[in-house]
Amino acid sequence: MKFKFFVYALILLNWTVASAQSFKWSGSLDQVSANGFYKIALTPEIVSKTANKDLSDIRIFEKQKEIAYLLRQLPDSIYLQDTTALKLLDYTSVPVSSVTTAEDKENKRTIVSITFKAHYQIDKLKLNLEGFQYYRRTAWISEKNPQIKQKRRNYSEDKLTNIIISSEKHPVIDLYGENRYKQLFLVIENEDSSPLLIKNIEAYQKNMELITYLEKDKQYVIKTGQQNLELPRYDLSYFKDSISKTIPAVTVLNFKKNTNESLDKGPNFIKKSWMWGVIVLLIVFIGYLSYYMVREMQSKKQAN
Repeated sequence: MKFKFFVYALILLNWTVASAQSFKWSGSLDQVSANGFYKIALTPEIVSKTANKDLSDIRIFEKQKEIAYLLRQLPDSIYLQDTTALKLLDYTSVPVSSVTTAEDKENKRTIVSITFKAHYQIDKLKLNLEGFQYYRRTAWISEKNPQIKQKRRNYSEDKLTNIIISSEKHPVIDLYGENRYKQLFLVIENEDSSPLLIKNIEAYQKNMELITYLEKDKQYVIKTGQQNLELPRYDLSYFKDSISKTIPAVTVLNFKKNTNESLDKGPNFIKKSWMWGVIVLLIVFIGYLSYYMVREMQSKKQAN
């Protein structure tokens, strides 16, 4: 009976510790001047801090009350070629930390490393080339460095997408799905032509926003960064067609990582001090269980 009791206690403690996880990132919403629906832009910074690629761990709170929202992803952009440059509509620029180029002369190709400061959602890459009037090259994108040999001495060619880079149109690379990358590799097959000169590379995230009802003079907080949360199911989802497409925007202020002094106090979660107490109790129980099992084994030996 004692053994079963301790097993159940360990299971309960393990569940309690798991449920004690809190949101790692949060920011306050700017106060609104009137009651109504507002949109909150999910910037590359906010999206990069979510724990789940489907954005299921985003929540909005007013004190400890969870506020319903709609997640809206704007439609694909239309490419407009004008006299100045290519314009991307409905996309937000993602900061590129560095772009480095290496020539793989043995395989007659150029390998471009594109590095970001965080695991950003990357939906498009725009290449700005110079020095060539006419060109047409096959190319592909990989998340792994093609120059590093993998098992069986084969080079990695884990292709995310294949493209054609051509002077006939401005090179834009589309990446599909829930893409979070901190580094990408663009491989350009040169064959016998001279390597292309890459001036710079721009990265973009498709615009995403939350639609929620906010009240005047109330303080709201957006939180994210907690694993194992499922997508919330709000009644508001049944009325998405009733909400105007043109609603005012509200800004996320002071979005930052939560510190030990600024603990999450949302419903269904406990303070970190309790979590550490539970961990200590768990260690004590494991030690006592080990002692109990050793003593039981010794008693059986003496009985025999």
